[in-house]
Amino acid sequence: MNILKTKNLYYLGPEGSYAQSAMHCFVDDLNICAENLIPLKPITKILQTIDENPDDMAVLPIENSIEGIVRETIDNLIKINNKSINISAETVIPIKHCLVSQSNNISDITNILSHPQALGQCSEYICKHFQGVNIIETSSTSEAAKIAKQKGNQYAAIASELTAGIYNLNILKKEINDEKDNKTRFILLSNKNNNDVNDNKTSIFFTVINEPGSLVNVLNIFHKYNINLLYIESRPSKKKMGEYNFYVDIDGNINDKNINAAINLTERITKKLIILGSYPKFKK
Repeated sequence: MNILKTKNLYYLGPEGSYAQSAMHCFVDDLNICAENLIPLKPITKILQTIDENPDDMAVLPIENSIEGIVRETIDNLIKINNKSINISAETVIPIKHCLVSQSNNISDITNILSHPQALGQCSEYICKHFQGVNIIETSSTSEAAKIAKQKGNQYAAIASELTAGIYNLNILKKEINDEKDNKTRFILLSNKNNNDVNDNKTSIFFTVINEPGSLVNVLNIFHKYNINLLYIESRPSKKKMGEYNFYVDIDGNINDKNINAAINLTERITKKLIILGSYPKFKK
């Protein structure tokens, strides 16, 4: 396997995040040689940094099996100006949340911190075991652990067992996520082309014209070419009420003649279309 070299490989930090675990998977699976492994936050900052430094790479969460799309990733991914940057790989990390704190007594806890998605994934547990607790959102689960360490015994974080070890926090309860089969998909952004294998998916983004049937017209194009859409998510355009952007994962490679033809037709009837990349599907 060829070595993929880069000066900087960024991931959503601080140290101990699930993104760090995903980063190590990419390094091992793709034979990445990076001079610097750099935790950075928030997601917006990572995307701005790689846009300005396209020879670097970045690892970001894009979708959770329980909470769905990671909005900050999608909303800012499409703002990248350098078109050489694309999604070049994906991996999936099992999510096993723990309640961690400097305290070793759960009755001390009056504040719970974590990333909004982690809080949502543990909402039933929080409601069942805490009354009147103060919920505080942070930029990542590892950032929550870092703050809990600084704040003291009344603060707990929802984070991984690895993170608890890094920040020397007690694990008050393991596997507190409401759904046990909880996974997050992470993407690797780079200027490397990784679409030369058969079992690919292609990610695109488009904005439809705000009129009746505009989305149906797009979907009919993919139906006409017998193309399977693996995932579709709508996001407000933030420019005009009622105008929506759509993120779509397509089953297949951008170089496939049917997919290429469908995308070309879609581009003609949409306000904007961006190809985010073709890359190998994650294999369990």
